[in-house]
Amino acid sequence: MDDVFKLKNKNSELLKVHVERVNPVLTPLRLRLLCNMTAEWHEGFRPFSSQEYQPLVADIPVIYASS
Repeated sequence: MDDVFKLKNKNSELLKVHVERVNPVLTPLRLRLLCNMTAEWHEGFRPFSSQEYQPLVADIPVIYASS
């Protein structure tokens, strides 16, 4: 979410979010909406580069990663 706020704070006109689907009421809240987000970002911005998006295990052997 940090990336979204960085883009919004830089220029909110370049960030668009559209609801694609609303799931039934019995669906847990965190899964209720399916959204489509598009954004234009400034040069040098690297999405998903913050700590929260880094792998939990950095060195997974290839035989496990592909199965």
